[in-house]
Parts: sequence; structure tokens; C-alpha cells
Amino acid sequence: MNSTTWVLIILFVAVDVWIISFFVKRSLRKHSSQSLPNGNKLLRGKIPELPPIVKAGSPASELVGKLEAALPYTYQSMLKQRVMSEHLNLSEQEYEWRWQELKRFFIMCAVLDRVPMFSKDVDEVWHEMLMYTYEYQQFSERFLGKMLHHAPNTGSEHMPIPNERAWFDTVYVQLFGWHEYSAKLWGAFFRVPLPREELEIYTSRHFTVNHGQKRFNAWTYEKMPAARTAIDAIILDLQDRVRTAQEEPARHEKLVNFRNSDVLLAAAV
Repeated sequence: MNSTTWVLIILFVAVDVWIISFFVKRSLRKHSSQSLPNGNKLLRGKIPELPPIVKAGSPASELVGKLEAALPYTYQSMLKQRVMSEHLNLSEQEYEWRWQELKRFFIMCAVLDRVPMFSKDVDEVWHEMLMYTYEYQQFSERFLGKMLHHAPNTGSEHMPIPNERAWFDTVYVQLFGWHEYSAKLWGAFFRVPLPREELEIYTSRHFTVNHGQKRFNAWTYEKMPAARTAIDAIILDLQDRVRTAQEEPARHEKLVNFRNSDVLLAAAV
């Protein structure tokens, strides 16, 4: 072969190597991006350390104890093993985050009458949990006193059921606080305000939690003292915040701070 042929061969080989390198790097970037949940634009790299399930002084502290007591270690261990084997790209840290957010979801089910599932990632863990039919039924009855039925992911991350999402955000932050990684799993918080007409109902001094109202869980309010404590605290806090907002309506307009849940809730109300 002459020198021109050799040059052409070397050129073709170089091009092939560049093409292969390009696709390998793109694949690695794609795999790396999967270490964080879909839609993550704020958090990069290492998944943050898992915070406590409830913030300090949360009215849901008793509910956490009841929830943990209803979840045998063997059930939690089997569930983790199943989820990790079904989702090979899932890191152990990310699993722990999803599992904690699912437990928070269960706590909210003891507080609110209905809680849509707004996270596809958290719903995946719940779905695998349901595969253990007997264990899941036992958990539901130990925790709530009745079956907690599966509510599938809403499928809409942009504007999912506005009024329901507004209540989800408010109760969630009041019980658990706010964290960037939680927002990556559930979607952005406080994109829609609490409905004024509902606030007027639930912050009225004549309001009572009963089966005639459709926001708070009347079943757990009657049957579970821990749930009653949390619900009463949430309603009292709403009443105080609405009263403050009426007296000083412009006070929090420029003080929204996602890292300070108290200021965030005040601004939201």
C-alpha cells in the first residue's frame, strides 16, 4: 500500500475512535444524571445526607413512632432488597430518601382525608411495597386501623390538582420542613396558593373535624390520638397564620425563604 492509502486508513480509524468516544461519554453523562431524580436542576453530584423524618417540634412526632412500630424490620428489609434488585441504577442513598418520603406520605394520609401521590419516584417504592400483600395489609391495619389503598401517581408534574397540591405543600412543610432533595422528588413546592374559601372554613372558630368536612381525616381524628394531636396543631397554626396575615398583610412579601419553613409557611398563607 502506498503512503496515501495509509493516511486514509489512519484518518478513518481516528474518526471511528472519535465517534465511539463521543457515544461512550454521552452514555456516561446520561448514567450520571440518573443518580438524581428526573427534573433535578438544582442539586448536582452527591446526594445529601438524610434529615430526620420530622422537623424539631413537629406535631407529627407521635405519628412517626406509631408508623415505625407498624413496620417490622423484616418487611422493610425485604422491600429494600426488592426495590434495589428491580431498579439497578438506584443508589442506596437515593432509595433511603424515597423510602423516607413514602413514610412521610403515610403520615400525611393519617392527617388529610385524601393525599394524591405526586411523585413517580416515591410511587415506585409504594408499588413494590404492595407486592407483599399480607405484610402491607398488616402494616395498614396496625398504623391506620384500616386498609390504606394505593393512589397511583397523578402523572402531571407541572400543575397537578391545584387545591390538593396546595394543601399537600402546606401540611408537608409544617410537619417535615423543606429540603431541596424533597422538592426534587415531589416537584416544586408552593406553586399554587391555598384556596381562600377553604381557609375561611378551616380557620373559623366554629370549625370542627367531622365526617361532614372533606379535608382532614375524620377517621383517624376519632380513632388515633396521635393523629388528632397533629390535626389540631395544624388547624391552630393555620388560624394563627391567617390572623397574622390579616393584621400585617405585607409583612412577608419579600421574606420568602425556602430554608426557613416558618417564614415560608407565613408567606404562603
